[in-house]
Parts: sequence; structure tokens; C-alpha cells
Amino acid sequence: MSRKRARSIRTRLLLALMSMTLITLTIATGLSALMDLKLFQDHVLRDLRVLAAVIGDSCVSTLVFDSPETAERYLATLAREYQIQEAILEDADGLPFARWSRDRAAEPDAAPAPSPTEPPPPWLGAYQVEIAQPLSFDGHPIGRLVLRAQLDELQHQLRQYALFGGLLALLTLGVAFVAALRLQRRIAHPILNLAAKTREITAQRNVTLRVAEIDSGDEIATLVHDFNLMLGRIEEREEALRRHAEALSEANAKLRRLAMDLSLLEAAEKQRLAGQLHDSPMQKLALAQLQIAAGAKAGGADEESCQQLAAGLALMREAIGELRSLQFELSPPILYQKGLAAALDWLASNTEERWGIRMICTIDSPQPDPGRDASVILFQCARELVYNLIKHSGASQGAIRLMADREGFAISVEDNGCGLADDAPAIPAQDRSGYGLYSVRERLGLLGGTLELMPMDPGTRARIGLPRGAFADDTARAAEGQQHRSQEFERCQQIKRQG
Repeated sequence: MSRKRARSIRTRLLLALMSMTLITLTIATGLSALMDLKLFQDHVLRDLRVLAAVIGDSCVSTLVFDSPETAERYLATLAREYQIQEAILEDADGLPFARWSRDRAAEPDAAPAPSPTEPPPPWLGAYQVEIAQPLSFDGHPIGRLVLRAQLDELQHQLRQYALFGGLLALLTLGVAFVAALRLQRRIAHPILNLAAKTREITAQRNVTLRVAEIDSGDEIATLVHDFNLMLGRIEEREEALRRHAEALSEANAKLRRLAMDLSLLEAAEKQRLAGQLHDSPMQKLALAQLQIAAGAKAGGADEESCQQLAAGLALMREAIGELRSLQFELSPPILYQKGLAAALDWLASNTEERWGIRMICTIDSPQPDPGRDASVILFQCARELVYNLIKHSGASQGAIRLMADREGFAISVEDNGCGLADDAPAIPAQDRSGYGLYSVRERLGLLGGTLELMPMDPGTRARIGLPRGAFADDTARAAEGQQHRSQEFERCQQIKRQG
């Protein structure tokens, strides 16, 4: 069942004003008509009593001298009073002495009386009245004069009042309707304009809009003024929030740049250390190995010395191999020479070679190219995930996959190990041996990236993601920083060679 729609404020205001006006007018007009009719009736009755007293005084002599004919002539003078229908002169015994009755057909000269259609209401008095005037002579009652009158003029006056009251009611309703419309425009239109402006502000989400002020001192003007003040406060809050958001965005951008600088600086430092290992200790060890081997081949040494030389050469070769592995772990040259895909493939091969865990590396086609700086970050995080796999998973095999789409780049590392514990924390704890999963998550988070750990059966899948826009704002600055680091590295190499 549909709910009946309520009347609007405009309609209710219009009906209320017109109803109040009509009720007030009806009560005032009715009371005024009743008072006027009552006064008119009292005036007519007073005139009839005066007339009865005058005619009665004239008829006293007719009763005293017993002259009915004279009495009838006196009574006939009442023909001029059209409201009097009958006059009876009674003697002391109450018997009719003389009578006069209006005969309209026999009295053509008499003033026509209004023909009543229906008697007036009881609250206006009787339709017909009877006036009895006692007569006395020398203090003794000798009879009375009875006048019977019909108040047709009262009914005629009532019709005039009804007609006048109806016309006045229509006129007043018209004036009230016009006044109500003007008042409605003054009250309802500002409210409707305020509602329309509110809908516009809500639709456009624009708090800079304002409602036109009303040049008056009533409540509607106060409402509009306070509404505009509220919009001003909201606009100030929006501006403050916008400034805070800009400051927060700028701070986040600085944090991202700092995180990138730290990662790239760490990679550059590892690259420098790897270069120094290759150029200084490893070269010297290799040269010493060659010299010792040449001395052993020259002869002249006993068998025990030859065995010691052979053992020393074996230790040197082992040390050179460990230093070479350390050099690659610090900063694999293949990452800077051939890119991220080749570095991940080397990481899989090196893991299988050193730790005996079979690793498969898959590169999506076409081969993703994140760029040098992003490749360094992604490789560091992927290597940390592989180290975590080696230390904690107990897996016998795993997989590395490099993916890319329009949103960014992603690397997943899977294993068939023990998997995640049921009570494992949502944010992994830091690992003492390296960045740890916590550091990976935090570093990626500062750059807008993500780290997700998903259980498998068996094993675990770790997925890192880095958006394409992570380095968009810092491309020029990162290139400048990379150039500066390369120049610094070359300068260190020159100083080392000169020394």
C-alpha cells in the first residue's frame, strides 16, 4: 500500500492562512450581523410600544364614552404601519370593543409589506409579535390595546446581511489568497532555493557555491546566512585537508625517494666492494698462485716442500673461488650487464649449484624491462626471498617467475617446503641474516609495492609487486644520481691504480 504523499509546506501554509482568515471573518461577520439584527428588532419593538401607547391614549375616551366607531377610526390610522397586521381594543372585561385588521385587497393605498417566505430563526426573535398596552382612566383600568405585528423587515434585513456577508467573504478570501501567495513566496521560495542549492552542491561536490543572501531580518534570512557560514567552514576544512594531503603526499614522495636512494646506494656500495675484491685481493692471490705454481715446476724442492706447495695452491684456489662467489653475491655483474631476467636466471642456477635446491626460472614473454633502478630493487627483494627459502623452508625444489602487466612488475618465488605455520604473524619478523621479510615488505611499501605470502599444498608462494609509477617522479634525479655514483666509482678506481 503506497504511503499518501504529505502536503508541501507551501500548500499547508496557504490552507492555514485562508482557513484562519475565513474562520475569523465568519465569526466576526456573524457576531456583527446578530448584534445589528438584535438592535434592529429592539428598535422595532420600541417603536411599536410607543405607537401602542399613543393609539391607546387616543382610544381611552372612546372606551369612557362607549364609542366603538371612533375607536375603529383611531385604529385605522395604523394602516400606515405596514408591519402591523391587526389591532384590537378590549374593554375592562377583556371583550373586544373595536377591531382593525389589514385587508390588502381593500387597502390599495397602503404601503406594501414585504412578503415573508419563511420565519426568521428563533434566536432572532419571534416571527410575529404581540404588543399589549394597558389603558386606565383616573387610576382605574378600563381595558387594553393589543397590536399584532409581523416582522417581515427583519427577514429582509437578514437576507441583506447574508448577501453582504457572502460578498465580503469572497472578497476577503481573494485578498487572503493573494496575501498568502505573497507570504508563501517570501517563506517557501527561499527554502526551495536553499534545497535546490543543496542538491547542486551535493551533485557537484563543490562547497564553494553559495546561496543568495536574503535582505531581511527574519528566520529564513538567518537560516540562509548560517547555511553559507557552514559552507564556508566546510570549505576551510576542505582546504586544510587538501593542504595536509599535499604535505602527506610530499612526505611520502620523500620517503620513497629516500628508500630508493638507500637501496641504490647499498647496491652501488656492494658493486664497489665487489670491484675492489676483484681488482685487489683476487688479482694478488691469482698472481701469487701463478708464481708459486711456476716455482714448484722449476724443481729443486724436496717432496715435502712440493706437497706443502700443492696444499697452499689448493687453498689459494679455494679462497679465490669463495671470493669470486662473494663478489657475485654482493653485486652480480650480470644484473648491470644483461638485466633483471638474466640475473634471476643466474640466481636460480647459483642456488641449485651451491645449495642443491632445484630452481626453475620463468620469464614471461615479452621479456619485462623494469629499468636499472627498479631492477636493482626487485633483484634484492627476490634474492632475499630465495635466501629465506633456503634457510627456513626445507624445500627440495622451487621456482622463480618474472611477470609484468600495465600496472607494474611482479616476481613470485615458490617452494615445496614446510609452508607457513598456522599461527604465523601477518607481518613477518625481521631476519638477522639480511633484510628479512619484514624489511622487504617495508621497503616495497615505501615505493608503493607489496609483499604477499600465500600458503600452498605443499609449500609457500611469496609474491612481490612494484608499480610502474614507483620511479616515475624520480627518473631524472635517479639518472643523475646513477651518473654521479658511476663517476665516483671511476675516481676511486683511478686512485687505487695510482696507488
